[in-house]
Amino acid sequence: MSNSKQRPSDAAAHAERTPNVDDDAPLDPAAMYALMQNQQRSIESQVNGFVPVITMAWGLTWLLGFGALWLIDGARPGFALAMPVAIGIFVACVAVTSALSAWLGIRSGRGLRGSTAAAFTGTAYGVTWGVGATALGVLGGALRSAGMTAEMANFYYPSAYVFFAGIMYMIAGAIWRTVPSLVAGIWLVAIAAAAPYFGYPNHYLFLALAGGLAFIALAVLSLVRLRRLRAAASGSARRG
Repeated sequence: MSNSKQRPSDAAAHAERTPNVDDDAPLDPAAMYALMQNQQRSIESQVNGFVPVITMAWGLTWLLGFGALWLIDGARPGFALAMPVAIGIFVACVAVTSALSAWLGIRSGRGLRGSTAAAFTGTAYGVTWGVGATALGVLGGALRSAGMTAEMANFYYPSAYVFFAGIMYMIAGAIWRTVPSLVAGIWLVAIAAAAPYFGYPNHYLFLALAGGLAFIALAVLSLVRLRRLRAAASGSARRG
């Protein structure tokens, strides 16, 4: 029997599966809105996909880096770190996390079709982490050369880096409209200003706990939000 003709039952079934729709007919407003919402969720999930990783990395950096600085002068009885070792741990943590932030920020904007502005924003934001962290180190060196004492440097470096991180998170919250990032940024700016009042070396412990735990909490909240966003986008795609 030739396969060139469909049986009546097959034709009817095919007609049921493919209703006659005019391709030029405008989409239903509700369907258009749902499509736009789904596309927006997809873009947000890609752009914000790096946030939990960065925040967790900075949380660990704060705990390890500032914790190491706190141990320089034997703040914990029976245990102390040599100054070069503690400073090396802090610098290494900041350098690695800054590089990771820059790399993930650049990646976040890639692959977004028709969204050159989003790609530029992600790249600029990621690069700013590295540029800013490096500039603070260079500025600190210049201040030391100009006469800033080692005692004052103990307060400048930690507060400067925490303040910078807070500003960056506030910017991220404004760009991507994420309230947790904005709140975290405000918190970091506040603890950067408050840390020197705890005196040396307790200001390191204060920053390690107040900053590190805040970052880790934000990472968890960001991950939960990201999963909900992706779940909503996936559900909308299946329904569509």
